[in-house]
Amino acid sequence: MANRDDCNFLSTRCALRCLNEKVSIFAVVMEVGLPRKSRGTDWYRTMKITDESLPQSGMAVNFFEQSVELLPHVLALGDIIVLCDVRMTHHNGEVFAVFNKKSSSFGLYRGKDGDRNDIFPYQVSLRFLPRHLDLKFIAGLRKWLMNFQVDEGSSSFLLLREIKEGREVDLVVKILHVYEATENEWMALVWDGTDAAPISINPK
Repeated sequence: MANRDDCNFLSTRCALRCLNEKVSIFAVVMEVGLPRKSRGTDWYRTMKITDESLPQSGMAVNFFEQSVELLPHVLALGDIIVLCDVRMTHHNGEVFAVFNKKSSSFGLYRGKDGDRNDIFPYQVSLRFLPRHLDLKFIAGLRKWLMNFQVDEGSSSFLLLREIKEGREVDLVVKILHVYEATENEWMALVWDGTDAAPISINPK
């Protein structure tokens, strides 16, 4: 395993130009996809990251691990991720990074909600080695985040009966059951409470 002190960290914009090379990056998490089963035995999830060099479009990262628990679990959009030795590749015209479970590593830190005393990662991969030098990069990203708004999606939520085919919507629901309908296709049964009978509350 390489000494992390030898790593040269790149901006996301520079990383996109390093096709077929391994790079290391400090960035802010913009989007996180759901964990999914790969065609093999691994689990994977996709994340979009950004920094000051690429604030709007960001860059995608695909993570592969042998279990869901080992994938990165982001507490909040806008948190900071340190990526070491991810390989830049491309598919269908898109350039993105791939996290290899055998050679890459990551550390997750609180974003703008963190303070100068919040210096420890809340999740790390097995090969991740924090460095004192990391704190300078983390402090810089937290400062940048003060003036950058991560898109957390619409705050306008629809009821289930208001959904129309072909539209993207935001929902607040209770998950009743999840099952695998077909291979690698999962179905969730959810409820928003709108068909429940009215409840009479008697004041004391």
